Amino acid sequence: KSGSAMARLLFLAALVGTVMGTQVLYQPDASDTFVAHKELPFTVQYADANAIEAITCVDYVQLGEYKARVPFGCFLRASTPELAHVDGVAGFGIPKMGVNGETLPMPLLWALTDPRNVESNAQTLKRRFTFFSSKDSAELQLGGYDPQSVVGGQMHMTKSLTPGEFVIGVSSMRIGRSPKRAVEILRFKGAEKKKSFGAKLAEEYEHKKPKILPAVLDTGTSCLVLPSNDHGGLLEDSPFQLFVKHFQYPPEEFSAAAATLENEGLKNSGSNVYMTVDGKELTIPYKALLISGTDKPCVRGSPPLQQGAILLGDVFFRSYAVLFDMEGASTEHPPMIGLAEINPKYKIIPESSPVIPVTELGTPLMRMHVHREVDKLPVEDNKKGTQYFVQLTIGTPPQLFKLAFDTGSSTLGVFVAQPTMSNVMEQELGRPIPVISNSEAYDSKNSISMEAMERWRKQERGRMDAAPPQELLQTDALPVTAASSSWVALVAAGVMAVGVMA
Repeated sequence: KSGSAMARLLFLAALVGTVMGTQVLYQPDASDTFVAHKELPFTVQYADANAIEAITCVDYVQLGEYKARVPFGCFLRASTPELAHVDGVAGFGIPKMGVNGETLPMPLLWALTDPRNVESNAQTLKRRFTFFSSKDSAELQLGGYDPQSVVGGQMHMTKSLTPGEFVIGVSSMRIGRSPKRAVEILRFKGAEKKKSFGAKLAEEYEHKKPKILPAVLDTGTSCLVLPSNDHGGLLEDSPFQLFVKHFQYPPEEFSAAAATLENEGLKNSGSNVYMTVDGKELTIPYKALLISGTDKPCVRGSPPLQQGAILLGDVFFRSYAVLFDMEGASTEHPPMIGLAEINPKYKIIPESSPVIPVTELGTPLMRMHVHREVDKLPVEDNKKGTQYFVQLTIGTPPQLFKLAFDTGSSTLGVFVAQPTMSNVMEQELGRPIPVISNSEAYDSKNSISMEAMERWRKQERGRMDAAPPQELLQTDALPVTAASSSWVALVAAGVMAVGVMA
């Protein structure tokens, strides 16, 4: 193969596919560094009931300026045709298990920042990211957040309600043209009842927390989704039905209602959404609630028989920057979540400059452009929904893909061209990947051993087909922690390459 010619051809094909809106498939036989592991199949299930069958693959992945050799999903089949227009999914969520309990590939950000992955140039990057959007675009900040992008320069930090998801607790949600006019739609049972003096003392003694409803922060959701029932008896009424009942559009011009509102400084105002999260008051403005190009609010009810949480989708990210901090996250310790109002003067990174490193903050931070598109995926009654897409490359030479950006899932996966997968499967299936043991790769200062790095370089350059020396496969020396159990399982199975980029 001619590397440069192949790279130009693959990039051209990907760009044409992006412009024409067609799906770009990963070509395994076009990558010199591709490895397939058919013995490690898995199935991922998404919130829209779409299930994807996949196998674990390994190759070089580059996101912005960060590159590493990481495991990912080679998507083979989807249960519905709804994903036929996307190249794949970039899951930025917490590591999860497959539908049948399988170990899934480590999420991309976790793989990039794992200190043992010496084939990564992102080991100093913090395992956190910030996301927010505008009417026409969106931005992903890897490594933290830019203080200039948020009002006041700081985030309000709160702990996720669960270790496995990005979930915040909402104790109050009101709708109205102003806080004084707003009507509560989270009516918890017993919240209005008078209590005896003894009951109040008992509550104070037990440090009883206020009742809350979980709200999932999900970039894969277009709208604000509210429960259509009483949430298993927790609520007096359905929040979605109350929203429909009390939501108000801007009054007709020159009407008496318009005149009254103008006197209150609320001219041409519709209902806003006011939320209380961990004691902080948040507001989703009326205009941010609207479906793009319409005057209809992008608010849906959950399935009536499902005790679903609130889903905070695109309408929330258009008003608030959200920091997803997984630095200390594990199966026992939930991630931290930061919330801050987007600075209206901040300019989201343009598509013409897809990557901008921010160096003056002291720690690595990279701003990335995220495509915001109104797709034809059905949201409700065939209305259009919003999706976010990030661009990254996979393979050697690199192949360009546009992947759905999703904080509700954890798997990086691309749909593969089946004929080329079959062509390379027999040759590549199960080929061991050299792994540097923990004791060999790290010295007393916890830095990478230069001897181990050079040895790995020679092995990679030679592309030896034979199994590597046995001492390089001593994965039992790697420390197993709750945060890295999935990663170590992949290493033990010969899926994760721990080496050095040549």
